Amino acid sequence: MMPRIFAALGMIACVFGMGFLIMGPVASANPAPDPVYAKECSACHIAYPAQFLPKRSWDRIIGSLDKHFGENATLPPKSLVSIKTYLDGHAADASDPNSRIMREVAASQTPARITEMPFWTHIHGRLLARHAFDAPKVKSASNCSACHRGAATGHFGDDD
Repeated sequence: MMPRIFAALGMIACVFGMGFLIMGPVASANPAPDPVYAKECSACHIAYPAQFLPKRSWDRIIGSLDKHFGENATLPPKSLVSIKTYLDGHAADASDPNSRIMREVAASQTPARITEMPFWTHIHGRLLARHAFDAPKVKSASNCSACHRGAATGHFGDDD
């Protein structure tokens, strides 16, 4: 009788654990260790974790900095090389193309924004439904620091 109970509890733990791995929050990500990336990108917004987008998305963003979300964010070629090297090595699909961040992202998709990534919409779905990102404090779904005090250093588990 006891082995059956332990087996059942183990199966329940696995099911709940897998659900967390699939749709659970991303509590932290490596902060941007590349000083050029951190300096250049955080001049206007936080230096978003490279792990939150696939390489093809970063390539698209880097390739259109003259039209970067309505702004001209053109950078010197030397800075671009350093930033591209960092993003290529740390993108969501750099080491594990099947990571939970890449789950549900088709190979034919090139999300332009982290907020378009399925992992992000799973985590923030209730807030989207309540229009929480329209609040004056937040203003935009891309303003991670409004709700995550540690966002600038790669920590997203400390919601206010």
